[in-house]
Amino acid sequence: MNGDAFAHIADIHFWRVIFNPFLLANKRFWGNLTVLMRRRHEFVLERAEAYADDVAATGVSAVVFTGDFSSTSLDDEFRMAAHFVERLRAHGLNVHLAPGNHDVYTFRASRTRRFEHFFAPFIPDQGYPALATLPGGTPLLLVPTVAPRHFSARGRITHAEIDRVAGLIGECGPRLVVAAHYPILHTTHGYHSNPFRRLENAERLREVLGRSGKDILYLCGHVHRFSFETDERYPNVRYLSLGAFLRTFHEKGTYGEFARIHLLESGFQIIRHINRGVWDEESVCLDDQSCRKSAIRPR
Repeated sequence: MNGDAFAHIADIHFWRVIFNPFLLANKRFWGNLTVLMRRRHEFVLERAEAYADDVAATGVSAVVFTGDFSSTSLDDEFRMAAHFVERLRAHGLNVHLAPGNHDVYTFRASRTRRFEHFFAPFIPDQGYPALATLPGGTPLLLVPTVAPRHFSARGRITHAEIDRVAGLIGECGPRLVVAAHYPILHTTHGYHSNPFRRLENAERLREVLGRSGKDILYLCGHVHRFSFETDERYPNVRYLSLGAFLRTFHEKGTYGEFARIHLLESGFQIIRHINRGVWDEESVCLDDQSCRKSAIRPR
């Protein structure tokens, strides 16, 4: 198959239960309750190393993470996440990443740059937004969309950051991949986002991408739902959001997912890997007759 092949992973959410009361005197109190009541049952961390090996076994040469490595920005959570990322790098994969809102869960974590500390080898020298290059030469634009909040889970991208995004897009050729934590579209066939969990200035960012006229694949996470859609207003932009990498959905019988993405000469092919006890593959594609929509096969 021609073109780049890379993996997209979203929302790993390594977690730790907090017993130290001095660590709970902020928003982390509520995050710890979520871990106690739900997340520790849904996100099975013991799968992480085997899943990393499974991603590498697909033959991709790079992996793009769209944030939420942690649950409450604890150092222990970041250490586990960094170990996971290093395992993928040890397989020979190039690693590209952007933070999620849970990676700046408290103002202190943001101020002390905990995410940047633990992922220092992978942080762009100039910060975000930043251009990188995927194997094969396709540009990858990493976009900042997170900010600490007292209560809500709203994202944020400033007007200055959007202007920088526009400038970087202008440096790219006719096709590129854009990666960020937050979705731009608030509603798709796969999800409807709560107003308190949306991205501020999303519409302006959408316009910058759409009016560029370039063929753009926008990768994101945050909503823990799979969705692959073409922008109705700007058909040159496609949006891919993923379910959480380690999450168990008991009612669906699934135990995590990631995507393998091929950038073909005439379009994109998205291969969704879903764990149902074994990994299944669901191929979803646009613009290339070599793809067959919704072809599912076990591996």
